[in-house]
Amino acid sequence: MITSLEFLLDNIKVITLPALPIREVVLFPGGRVPFIVGRRASALTLERSVKIGDQIVLLTQKDPKQEEPCQDDFFEVGSLVNVESLIPLPNRYFKIGVRGAARVRLLRFLGEDEMTRAEVEILDEPDIREWDSNSKSEVIDNFYHAVAEFLGRYPDAARLLSIEHVKLLPINEAIDAVAGLINSGIQEKQQILEQVELQPRMDTLMNLLQVDSDRFGVDQELEHKTRKRLDEGHKNFVLNEKMRVIQQELGKKDEKGELKILRKRIIDAGMSEEAHAKSMEELDRLELMPPQSAEATVSRTYIDWLLALPWTKFADDRLDLDEAEKVLDEDHAGLDKVKARILEYLAVMRRLRDFQVALPPDEKRKPNTEITTGNDDNKNESSSRGEGDAPPALRGPILCLVGPPGVGKTSLARSIARAMNRPFVRFSLGGLRDEAEIRGHRRTYIGSMPGRIISLIKKAGVKNPLILLDELDKMASDWRGDPASALLEVLDPEQNASFQDHYLDVGFDLGQVLFLCTANVRHNIPEALGDRLEIIELSGYTPLEKKAIALGHLVPKSLERHGMLDLEIRFEDGAINRIVNSYTKEAGVRQLEREIASVLRKLARHSLQPEKGEAFDPTVSEDRIVKLLGAEKFLETPPGDDITSGVVNGLAWTASGGDLLTIEATKVPGKGNLKLTGKLGEVMQESAQIALSFVRARAVQIGLAEDFLEKIDIHLHVPEGAIPKDGPSAGITMATALMSALSGIPARSEVAMTGELTLRGMVLPIGGLKEKLLAAHRMGRKTIIIPKENARHLEDIPKEVKDALTIHLVSKMDEVIPLALTRLPNSSTSL
Repeated sequence: MITSLEFLLDNIKVITLPALPIREVVLFPGGRVPFIVGRRASALTLERSVKIGDQIVLLTQKDPKQEEPCQDDFFEVGSLVNVESLIPLPNRYFKIGVRGAARVRLLRFLGEDEMTRAEVEILDEPDIREWDSNSKSEVIDNFYHAVAEFLGRYPDAARLLSIEHVKLLPINEAIDAVAGLINSGIQEKQQILEQVELQPRMDTLMNLLQVDSDRFGVDQELEHKTRKRLDEGHKNFVLNEKMRVIQQELGKKDEKGELKILRKRIIDAGMSEEAHAKSMEELDRLELMPPQSAEATVSRTYIDWLLALPWTKFADDRLDLDEAEKVLDEDHAGLDKVKARILEYLAVMRRLRDFQVALPPDEKRKPNTEITTGNDDNKNESSSRGEGDAPPALRGPILCLVGPPGVGKTSLARSIARAMNRPFVRFSLGGLRDEAEIRGHRRTYIGSMPGRIISLIKKAGVKNPLILLDELDKMASDWRGDPASALLEVLDPEQNASFQDHYLDVGFDLGQVLFLCTANVRHNIPEALGDRLEIIELSGYTPLEKKAIALGHLVPKSLERHGMLDLEIRFEDGAINRIVNSYTKEAGVRQLEREIASVLRKLARHSLQPEKGEAFDPTVSEDRIVKLLGAEKFLETPPGDDITSGVVNGLAWTASGGDLLTIEATKVPGKGNLKLTGKLGEVMQESAQIALSFVRARAVQIGLAEDFLEKIDIHLHVPEGAIPKDGPSAGITMATALMSALSGIPARSEVAMTGELTLRGMVLPIGGLKEKLLAAHRMGRKTIIIPKENARHLEDIPKEVKDALTIHLVSKMDEVIPLALTRLPNSSTSL
């Protein structure tokens, strides 16, 4: 490293030096600047090859957002600088102080060994002797005059550089010194840096000084007008205050009619003591403000929000279990477990209400102090002024309905609200990433307002609505906060009795609100939030349940929506079955509803334009489905006789239900490599490695040589390669596919399996069993192999599905082979 700066400038024109990319800074020769270095490549460059006294190159980026710039991302001219200080900081950061020495032109930007270097040409400063002659005296005097005006406008710049110091510097150094202080953009400063000749450099700087002077004049004019208006507003405020004091002294003070009405409404609103005191305080402040002031509008809006909340209004709960069960059955087929849990909830509320009614008047509990383990610190916030007897508050867990799209989670919440006679409001959490959406904005911000929870309470008009928190698993978080953390207070029965919205800044009791949540994937729910929820799983529907839902709910609803109730349209069972099996592939019934609507649209046109198509026929039979809906969208592949070795049927769980997962394996000449394709996740790749290790350990038992893998490669593929796949439950399927491919023995096409495999050959339990068995039933696979430990989950499987399947429970891989392969491998050793 060359350490003599004078030698470098006098004798070398092209040199390669360490280089640092910098953002939004242009350093001129003679200028000093400290800055922090944090980028990995820059930090490594300083750490390995730079010390105090060395020379480096600073290159300014055109785009400051570029994290890994290349040569085209820098301006052509940069600065050669001398390192004056270099201080290591924690986490491999550095604080570096440099002084500009010369202009350099970038020839090549190099990145070697994770460091940054640059080959540059050192640009000589021009000859300034002609500027010392009288011919340039007028230009120089104009320059000094413009610099003096600039320093007079900015005292901070004048403290760094005086006009006397400028006059003592050579003209080229004086231009660079002033250019470093001017408040301008990177592009304008870079233009000065790139001017090697003095006259263009001087002209560019003089233009910038003129622009700065014009801008300063405009700013001064605006500031003067603004101050004048503020002074007038202050004058009006003082005069109004004096008039108000005079009226008080004369005994003529009389509240405005509107403020009287507000005060009466606050008294009659039945707010909590905290909210009552806060609203009265805000009203007193409002009386002292000029009506036209911005603060008066903010205070009035705040009081209006407090008055709009239903402090004492409650919906009359309908706690008739028979009626509630009837409503739930009318709106939804199946879902017996979910309905039972809802009815249990209503039963406890009914018991609480009956218990409270039976108490003597002097022993009845006050509102919000029911049988609960709530914190006594919230008593003041919980008690309310002028509030009547509130319904019993059930401090129980929050229900969360988890299941694939289209299984009826949102509509079930509506039915629960209808059964309980409570207003229903919905809060979609999908994509939510701002904590203020939950807790609101503080009133210090312009345009602030309460969060969505308080807004929904206001919209419902009662203190005990049913609030649905939809898509709980699709929240996000960023620098604006974590909405999931904000929901902890909302959904915790021990905390939400005094929920604090940032805008209201007073406690509001959410204990009477019935919260319901929905999600598609359970493991995407934040752990702390899930701990406060009672998860109720909603699995996909069987074909029989879909047919019942279609005939009992979807068809009548679609007929009403399309205005076709008078046409007496009737769907035959075979038609519904054809739509379910050939035009939908889902766990829920949304696509089924769309296909039914498509059929009805065509029938509506047939009824109005019979001459342009098929004659109108109100009966929809199975044979007409293809004509009405077109070619079948999904072709079920039944087990056939054309079976191939290396192909095995697995079962997979997806967010939209279960699916059949075909795994293919083949061997090719090679050197013992295992190739995996099909966009497999890390866990699934590990399962394939375990399966191969298990097969190699069983090589002799399946009739293979111990060194069979030395001359072949194995390729394992999972079709539908564009779809990501992961999870350990395909372990036994992969092992069976490898055995089948290596031994040449085909697997049974009517068999499907699922289970995690260990190196010892043990079969471990899996999740999503119901969805997987429904998929096997739908796809025509009759023999199913599942882990023995999953036997306890079979009670959740619909009876018609279990009756149609032959389910084998296994605990070891050795039990899978005779069930899955068409014959046992030729071996003298027993499996």
